[in-house]
Amino acid sequence: MQRSLLGFGCLAAIAFCATLSQAASITIEALDVRGSGVFGHPDVTSVTLNGGAVGGTTVADPLDFEITYTNLNLDGDASANDTITFTLRAAGGGMAQRAWGQGIDTGFGNLNDVTFSVTSVSGVTTDGGSPVQFDGFTGGAIGVGGNGNLNRTAEINGNAVSVMSPTTGGFQFIIDAVDFAPVATVLYDNSGGDFGAISARHHDLQFSAVIPEPTSAMLLAIGAAGFLARRK
Repeated sequence: MQRSLLGFGCLAAIAFCATLSQAASITIEALDVRGSGVFGHPDVTSVTLNGGAVGGTTVADPLDFEITYTNLNLDGDASANDTITFTLRAAGGGMAQRAWGQGIDTGFGNLNDVTFSVTSVSGVTTDGGSPVQFDGFTGGAIGVGGNGNLNRTAEINGNAVSVMSPTTGGFQFIIDAVDFAPVATVLYDNSGGDFGAISARHHDLQFSAVIPEPTSAMLLAIGAAGFLARRK
């Protein structure tokens, strides 16, 4: 009886560990955050800015966007049914920091000393019940809009980005983006150029489920099986 119970515990542990290995990392790409909320992401079901409703222009430091995102697959299974809530914070630009219709800036035509971070994450995977964590930013972008020749540059975590465009005869809006390995924060700084309204436009954010180490899970299962065997 002891051997059969222990063998069953080992098999259960192996099966459990195989289930754990299905967890996945996902990236929410081009999360376009503006003073009016999040644009172009229908799976965003709720957005607040500094505890209130989004809409229009908000000037503050920090700017805290609390975002709920649904239909994610963090279990690594066939169902995109996971939901997370997180706060995307823009801080450091002083009271001139502004969320408006084109993104985040520090006054018309400027984007200096603005750091984005994720200050809180809540949610568990629907099927496995595993908590979700923020792995880091994996990309960022500036957007530049205006009539006439656009000429704007900036740095995103030290990576130079620029928008240079000749006159088209009407309003235009152009984006330049950069990708990088996951980092905890993103700094937009050193904006330059002489024409066009520049904003921090969108962000790539990576999340994953927090899964126990397979070895630890197996040891726990074997230990439980051994305890049951001793009782028998």
